[in-house]
Parts: sequence; structure tokens; C-alpha cells
Amino acid sequence: NMLMLAKTHYKMRHYDASLELCSRFLNNFPQSRYAAEVYFLMGNNFYRMNKPQLALENWLKALEKSNDTALKQKSWELLHALVRYKMNRFAVEEMLNKNASGFTRNALTLLIVEKLLDDGKKEKARARFAAMRTPPGETLLSRFYDRLQNRIAGKKTNVWQVALLLPLSGENAKIAEEIEKGARLVVNDYNATHDKKIVLKNYDYKGRLVTALEQIRAIADDPNTLFIFGPLENDISAACAAVTSYEGLTMISPTATEPAINRLSAQSILLSPTLETRSRKLAAFAVDSLKLKRLAALTPLDDYFMRMEDIFKKSLMAHGAVMAAEEWYVPGDQSFKKQFRILKRIGLKMSFADSLRALDSTLSDRAVDSLYRAYRKERLEMLKETKTKIDSVDLEVTAFDGMFLPIYKEDIGLMSAQFAFANFKTQILGNADWYDVRALKKSRTYINGLVFVSDGYLNEEDWNFRRFRNSYRDQYKKTPGLYALIAYDSFGFLTRIFSDEADLSRRNVTDALTGLPVYQGVYRRFQLDGSRSNRAVNILKYVYGQLIPLH
Repeated sequence: NMLMLAKTHYKMRHYDASLELCSRFLNNFPQSRYAAEVYFLMGNNFYRMNKPQLALENWLKALEKSNDTALKQKSWELLHALVRYKMNRFAVEEMLNKNASGFTRNALTLLIVEKLLDDGKKEKARARFAAMRTPPGETLLSRFYDRLQNRIAGKKTNVWQVALLLPLSGENAKIAEEIEKGARLVVNDYNATHDKKIVLKNYDYKGRLVTALEQIRAIADDPNTLFIFGPLENDISAACAAVTSYEGLTMISPTATEPAINRLSAQSILLSPTLETRSRKLAAFAVDSLKLKRLAALTPLDDYFMRMEDIFKKSLMAHGAVMAAEEWYVPGDQSFKKQFRILKRIGLKMSFADSLRALDSTLSDRAVDSLYRAYRKERLEMLKETKTKIDSVDLEVTAFDGMFLPIYKEDIGLMSAQFAFANFKTQILGNADWYDVRALKKSRTYINGLVFVSDGYLNEEDWNFRRFRNSYRDQYKKTPGLYALIAYDSFGFLTRIFSDEADLSRRNVTDALTGLPVYQGVYRRFQLDGSRSNRAVNILKYVYGQLIPLH
């Protein structure tokens, strides 16, 4: 439709074309329920075209006309930041003198009052504020009115205090440093546009469980702390969850994936999708979207990976598919030749059985086994007589619709090459450790078409990512890594519960967070449910050297 096309032009930076479509829409459908959304889009276009007064005018119209709480909030945040940090007071005064609308006059007057206060002209601000006589009816403006009234009266505002429980020293110190920097980047942006600030207070647990528990006690003793961000590891998070539950503190881990953590505390939140969520979503996609029915798996002999494969297998069965063959390898092994040979034998036998049952569907498994033994014996004798040697690599295996290969990131090269050498013609499925673009490029000829599940997806051409990267570089003089991005997205989500007027306490912060709508960050998407864990995952496909999001 016209609005969607206008949004497309905006994303392609065709601002004039987008504005033309917006104007046509408003002329044709002035009473449309989408009118506010169109005004918001027009404001975005004018902002990109460096026309701040027109941007402000349209965002104000979006705020006035919208019935959508999220759109009203976004319109207010953008116009407030624009006036406060990118426009001088006289430009706003000029708009006020030209505007007769009561709503717009009230909004512009309040914004001018704030600029006078920021400039230290308190008496002028007091006079302009008093001239309004009655507060505006719109909720956001009414709250802004109350906040300005408090500033003029000299009332002090409190702060929101958040504890960063991170291993700032120890073997994970670099990860913790990135997470802290990513979090502070968001908080600095938030604090620039709010009177009630967020304060991040560091607590270093050095990667040690006992130290983490000691720090939890210190955090609990500070009544100003609203919630804890951290820890990072599954085991330490689980132990801390039990203590925070007793202390009545909300604990939010950005990286832990163990669902038992949330069973230990009704006030713990996992921002990374759990092991179960990842496995189930991948299995459902394999069956429902890729139409795979019979699969095999090769899994490391590690509790985490074995649980992952077991959940994946049960989810396959729930969707009407089957795990027909399973093999395992010891972590650190350099060769998977033995496991692939076993899977190959199973696959060849299945192909033989498929061909027999295509002719006679009543054959029992015992009958198939007997016929297969006879067939193999005959083939071996014939090869012996003709002195023919066949390399098993030459035998193509097509019996499996898919093969699940959960791996460690460092095994990508080895697994890719040996899988291709084993000559399986099947769809590869993988876990999040496959998300290593450099390693995938080195193995692209071996694993073309790989589909895997991930906690996020990064489009490096996305404008939001570039803005984040540039801001990070400007502030910290270094290029951000993945964990900085995870923290940036996490706090982008978490700060949605904050405002100068929010009524938050330790008692209600968990409910406030789980009640938030779906939020799309630069890398991660957040969708919390009653389990207090993130249900949003990405299904990605690596094809012809490109990473493509499928779901």
C-alpha cells in the first residue's frame, strides 16, 4: 500500500519520494487511522533532510493525533531530543508565534521553558510557565509539565541505580569490559534526555562463584539498587539466582541460557534464548518449513550438547519427524571419520530398505535385514572376483533429509571439510557456534546451504549498527565486539521501563520487564514471556557466501 511504499522509500533514503507519497496519503485519506503514523514518517524524512522545524512540526502532529501509546512515546522522545539538543530557543519561538493550535502551542511553550531552564534563565522560565495557567491534557505533556514544575520549584530528582555484576577481572575480563561499555553507551544516551538519571554501579566478581555471592549480599544491602545486570556464566547465575530470590532482587543475565536459573528464582530474567528454546525452534523450522522427515546427528560428548541434541530429537518427534541415526565424538577430536563411516553405513542400509519397501510395503524389518545381508555378501564376492576396489567416499548417501551438527566454534573448519568428504547429500543444521562469518567463508565450498539457529543476526550495512559502531568508537577509541553489541541491545530493551515519572521498585521491576512489548535491537530481538526468558531466536542460512535470515 501507499504507506508501506513510503516507508520503503525512506529506508532507501529516497526522502523526497517518501514525502510525496505521505502527502498523497493525507490528501486522499485525511481521517485514516494511519494518519499519525504518516506524520511520524514525514518527521523522520524531514529530520534526515536536515529540516528540524518541519520534523518537529510533523512529530507534534503524530503525538497529537495518535492513539497508539508506543507511537506517541517515540514521537515525544524524538521531538524532545531534537528541541533540547539540536535547535536553538529562537527557532522554537518562531514556530510558536506562527502556530495557533492549542496542543502545539502548549507543547512548544513547555519545550521553550525547558530550554530557558537549561540556559540558567529560571525567572524567564517561571514567567512563561505561569502564563500557561492550566496543564496540558495529553498524558506525556502533562508529565513533562509536572517535571518542569518541580524543576522551577527547586525539587531534586532521584536516580535509578543498577548494579553491574560482571567479571571485570579474571579470564572473562575482556568480555565484561565490552558489556560494561555497551551498557554505558545506552545509559549515557538515556541520561542526556531525562532528568532522572540511570546510574550504573560496578561489582566485580572476578569470575569466582564465592565472590559473586559476596557481591550479591553487598548489592542487597544497598536499598538504592533497583536490579542486577549479570552474571554471565550459567553456573554462577544459577547460584546467584537462589540468593537474589531470598533478597527480593531482580537478576538479569545477558548471556546465561540455563532454564533452571529461572526455576530457582521468580525474579530472574534471561535475555539470551535458552537451550530449550533454540533447540525446539530449530527442530520446528526443520520440519515445518524445510519439510525434513528423517534426520541424523553427530554431537560432542558434552552435557550441554547432548541435552541440546536430546531436546532437538524430542521436538522432531513432536512435529512428526524422526532422528534415525545418532553418533557422538569426544570434544577435542580432530577426526570424525569413524562416526561419519557409521552414519554412512546406516544411511546406505536405509536407502536399500526404502527401495525394497517401494516394491513391497509389507516387508518386516527382519526380512529387510536378511535381504540386506544377502545383498552385501553378493556385492562383496563380486568385487573380490573382479578385483575391484571401491572407496567408500565415492558412495553418495541420500537417506537422510537433514543432519544436525551441533559443534564448538573452533571445529567449524574440521567438521565442514570432513562432512563434505563423507559425501552426504543432505541439509546441514547447526547450533549458534556456526555463527562465525570468517570461518564460514573459509569453508563455504563445503557447507553451502547450512541452516543454523542463533540468538541474533547482524546486518553490518544497517544504519542502526553503523550508528552504534561510530558512537562506540568515538567514546572508547576502539571497535566494539559482539558482547558490546549484546549489552547495547539489552540496555536498549531494559531502559524501556524507565522514565522520569515511572513508579519502579524492587517489588515490581520484574513485572515491568516481562510486560514490555517485543523489542528489536541491532543484533538481538527480545520477547519475554511468562517463563521470564527470551523466546526470540533467528534461523539463519549460509548460502553462496552470504548469511540470510530466514525466521
